[in-house]
Amino acid sequence: MSYTQVAVAQENCLTIQEDYVSLIESGKYRFVNELADTEQDEQFTGIHFKSLSSYQQYLSQAYQQIIQKNPRASMPCPLVTETYQQLAKKNHWSTTPQISQLLAPFELAQNNNDKAILLIHGLTDSPFSFHDLSQFFYQQGFTVRTLLLPGHGTAPSALLNTNYEEWQQAATFAIEQTLADYSEVYLGGLSTGGALIFDYLMQKEQVDTKIKGLFMWSPASKAKNSLAWLAKYIDAIPFVDWLDIDADIDFAKYESFPYHAAAQVNSIMSLVVDEGASASRQLHEIPLFVVVSEHDQTIDTKHTLQLVQQWQLASAKTQMKKSVLIYYGDNNQLPSKLADVMTVIVPECSPKSLCSDVLDVSHIATTNSPDNPHYGVNGQYRNCGHYVKDTARYQACKNNKQTIKGETTAINLAHKRAMQRLTYNPYYAEMLTEMTAFLQATQSSMSE
Repeated sequence: MSYTQVAVAQENCLTIQEDYVSLIESGKYRFVNELADTEQDEQFTGIHFKSLSSYQQYLSQAYQQIIQKNPRASMPCPLVTETYQQLAKKNHWSTTPQISQLLAPFELAQNNNDKAILLIHGLTDSPFSFHDLSQFFYQQGFTVRTLLLPGHGTAPSALLNTNYEEWQQAATFAIEQTLADYSEVYLGGLSTGGALIFDYLMQKEQVDTKIKGLFMWSPASKAKNSLAWLAKYIDAIPFVDWLDIDADIDFAKYESFPYHAAAQVNSIMSLVVDEGASASRQLHEIPLFVVVSEHDQTIDTKHTLQLVQQWQLASAKTQMKKSVLIYYGDNNQLPSKLADVMTVIVPECSPKSLCSDVLDVSHIATTNSPDNPHYGVNGQYRNCGHYVKDTARYQACKNNKQTIKGETTAINLAHKRAMQRLTYNPYYAEMLTEMTAFLQATQSSMSE
């Protein structure tokens, strides 16, 4: 076999998707590199955020962590986003990405220090979940920064020993470094990323006036599963590690999920919404842009809406009306007074539009464009973990030409046809339009 033939046959992030059955059994991508996991080797210890002198130093160290610990770091991944093209030009990378380059936290810098947005991903995710939205913000004139939460970007086993205090430390560094570097700052979070932003702000009696607005996509408030609080107790049982075991073929998001991680995110949410936290937390007059789905099966959307309403009531009426809620669901399920404290938008689905092909919007779909080469309409990846214990349905979800798309509700899972969990936002273009208006409304306040 010639060298050229070897190169063509090389395994990549797309071809491994065909091997999902054996990967579930072997756990090949479930565990970090053994050498990288040895505590004796200081080369592989975590990032010391308090000793970092710049965001660029952080980005370099985080990238090296991925290269050292991720068992697929150097694997080719022929999924080229606009964000990757921009980063490849800056860093002199190949036209074909490696997984490490798609997972790494990044900065898209403008030639000024005027305004920036910091984006924080969710539990089991990576900065790849912001490759699409980063282009929107960059085109609006923002420097875009993303953060890789500790325990992410490598393999699911990294979450077995990662605690929520490490996420708090990372978020604090990223927020405060960005506030130090730029004159106007927005903060954006997906799921757990949103909870970390709320947690940071709620611990402050006063916040930096440079913060002009918050973007929250499916923010974590309370788990949809009423038994989520038990995770910390199950995690304490020796040799009981995994809540879910899957193939881990999604290069950008862990599919296997440990009890310990569930316990940690539950702790963060408790700091934000529990009754005990409510007495001491500080609510601030910062405009919100929130995107949620009524049918979210990861987070209890009703609880999120209560939190949003409480946040809004801490603001003057002139500030309230700058805030926006996009709600994918039934308008009648919204709290009756929510429209009094913010602008509420409930998109309607017109025939022959993208939304007409989906049952409802999932927790994980809100930030991704339908054009995303991995998660979008034409992406090869299918999220089927909800069937992992039902081999026939799992394989049907992965392989059948005809599937349905939506959230993992009981009604959807009872459908005769296999269902993919929706991984893109069918209302993405409309969301960007509203985000543009929000930025205009909140930035105009800077000169008032």
